[in-house]
Amino acid sequence: METLVWMEEYMSEAEEMIFNGRVDEGLNVLRSLLFEEPGYGSLHNYLGWAYMYHANDPERAELHFRMAIRFAADYAPPYLHMGNLLNRAARYSEALEYFRTGLTKPEAIRLALLEGMGYAHELLGEYGAAMRSYRQAATTSAIDSEVERVMKGVRRCRRKRIATFFSFW
Repeated sequence: METLVWMEEYMSEAEEMIFNGRVDEGLNVLRSLLFEEPGYGSLHNYLGWAYMYHANDPERAELHFRMAIRFAADYAPPYLHMGNLLNRAARYSEALEYFRTGLTKPEAIRLALLEGMGYAHELLGEYGAAMRSYRQAATTSAIDSEVERVMKGVRRCRRKRIATFFSFW
């Protein structure tokens, strides 16, 4: 994906507005950029991110993540955000597909993608797969707090697997 420096600058300004509580103003900047470059994948990713995390509009977020993937298939962030959106919507099997695909992209944030996979597997009741994903996530970080967070997922799944095993007795 070719980076448009001027577009990225405007998107950064919009992001700052959103972080400073000026969500509508930031969204207006991002939406106006669509008229300039409607096929810019990074812009659609920003819009999806803003709609998902700040405007509480999952339908629009999903649309923009899909557009980001369509226009920039090798750009990793929309796969992560789309997987998280689908996890939030309890669409775990779909989420897993986005996380898996995201892992194959350059500059993928492996920790976040693998953690999202662990979460989806866990909520599908696939505790062994969840533990494998969480363990893999732990190996991608050297930051104690991140490693501890994902290892808590392993311990939680272990307890759930034991509880499920004994619930049949």
